[in-house]
Parts: sequence; C-alpha cells; structure tokens
Amino acid sequence: MKKLLALFLICITPFFTSAQNNLPSNYLKDSMPLLVQKAKDVLDHAYMAQKLLLVTDTLPGWEGFPVKLYEYETGNDLYTGKPKTGKVYLLNPSPEKLAMWIATTCWKVKHRLENKYTDSLLRWIKNQSGAQFPIKGVVYEDQYTKDFQEPYVFKDGVTVYIKDSAMFPTDKTCTPEQLDFYLSITNNDLKPQTGQYARICSTRREDYKSAGGKEDVGDTNDRKQKWLDVVRELYKKAWNADENELIIMWAKNHF
Repeated sequence: MKKLLALFLICITPFFTSAQNNLPSNYLKDSMPLLVQKAKDVLDHAYMAQKLLLVTDTLPGWEGFPVKLYEYETGNDLYTGKPKTGKVYLLNPSPEKLAMWIATTCWKVKHRLENKYTDSLLRWIKNQSGAQFPIKGVVYEDQYTKDFQEPYVFKDGVTVYIKDSAMFPTDKTCTPEQLDFYLSITNNDLKPQTGQYARICSTRREDYKSAGGKEDVGDTNDRKQKWLDVVRELYKKAWNADENELIIMWAKNHF
C-alpha cells in the first residue's frame, strides 16, 4: 500500500507543483491526493460519459480542446418504462483538474482548505452537474419528477431553447434526427433567451457581474444569448489553468 501511495504521489507531483495560486506546499503533498480521489469518485459517476463515439479538437468554437462525443442511456423512464438515449459533446475535467479548481477556489475565497470547505464545494458541483460540462447536445434529467427523464438542450455549458418547435419533442423523448441536430446547433438555431445557470457550478449572470464581468449578458429577467460566449471563453481559459473563474464567481456569492 505504501509503495502504491508513493507511486501515486510521484505521478501527480508535476501537475500540482505547477500551481500558480500559492497553495500551501504541505496541502499539495498531504491532502491533495485525497481530494483527487474524491473528485474521481464524482467523475466516475458522470452518467453521460458512457459510450465514447469520438474525440475531436476541431469542434467550432472549441478548436484545440479535446471534446468527446458520447452516447448514453438513462435509467428507465417513469412513463415509458424504458431508458432514453441521448447524445452529447462533453469536456469534463480530469480528477486532478477538478480537485485543483476546488482547492484554488477555497483558497481564494475562504483562504481555508479544510475538508469541510473542499468537500462542501465538491458536493455542490456533484449535485449541480456531476462535474459534466456539456458543449452541445441533449442532457436528460429527472430534475422535477423522480425518474421522469426530461430533455434539456445545452450549448457551451448552458441550457438553450430551440427556435424550431418541430425539432423539440412534445413527448419528451428525442428522435435520432433531433439528437443529431442538437450536436450541430449554432446560435442562429436558438431562441434569444437562454437558461440561467452555467456548468459545472451553476454560475449565474449575477455572479459574473458581481465579480466584475463587463459583457452585456443580461440578467435573470433578460437572459441574453451573450452568456453562452462568456461561459465558453471562461471555461476554455480554466481548462489550461489551475483555477476556474466560473466556480470562483459562484463561490464569492454563495459559499
């Protein structure tokens, strides 16, 4: 067991020693491996990351990022009695990346790294998104009624609404044609208003503005499409950094 732990520390040390957020070195050495394991437990239950269809770094708007296309099945639906099939492009963090985002957020916002803070933030992310970042596609969730799998179309980590009503299922079960359509949507296919919350932490426009965001993304009552561009660029920035500003913005207002 000691040999395995030592090997694990050797493997992750290069990742953590690159941190630019002045996290205490003793935390990186002694506590970060446990947080990585907890993050892995969350990501291991990312229910949309089932059947990998392809990996691409040429998806429009996400060029250079290792976006993965998955097909997945839900549990049995309350009304149909059968699973529903979804397709979605995801850019989920690794356990190491997710753990670092959580630690840097706690350090920047609370200047504390006790388990009660890191565990609380990880639990929030788990409950909000399972740490899954949907770039395009359908996300089935039983958000309001247990086991009733309702489809939500996502783009750039935010719920969006399809302009053409014929391309959204009235019976809440997406056809193969609709599933493929959601994978290729552009902003022109969407209604002007979008959802409120940005994955992976349910960051709101108000959190963005409170943190000094300057783009005109609207507010709760005027949910402008510009929010998609802002969330996309902030998540892309986080992908190659030790901190995720979307998580920090949320934490400053709610944590």
